[in-house]
Amino acid sequence: MTPKKETGGKASMMDLVEKKLDKKEDLTGQVISSQVVSQENNLNLNKDTSSQVINASLVHESVRIAYKERPRVSFWSPRVSAIMYYLKKTVPDYSKSEEAETLIEEGLSKKYPDLFRLVTEDMKKDKGA
Repeated sequence: MTPKKETGGKASMMDLVEKKLDKKEDLTGQVISSQVVSQENNLNLNKDTSSQVINASLVHESVRIAYKERPRVSFWSPRVSAIMYYLKKTVPDYSKSEEAETLIEEGLSKKYPDLFRLVTEDMKKDKGA
């Protein structure tokens, strides 16, 4: 695993969203109680060994934030950077952003199919309203 790059103390919006998700709070800061969320709004994460559930209201809030804020994801990987730089220089019309989107979405859809489906459905319904 490569070391995480320091951001100089500034937290990105994704960092803040991830902190909220890690703390099992909704994005307004309220702690989510698993008893409060109805059973029909919860699905087991398929390939996750923990007993995490998908909270439909948190999915909706995450989609809203993704549309409202910049939907940018970044990570530190010199290997990926080198490969994509090479491809950008050698493949006509190569887009690093499109390639990253495709690869990451494919991986997430395989690892978390239920969550991927719910987010996709919510995005089709909502379109950021």
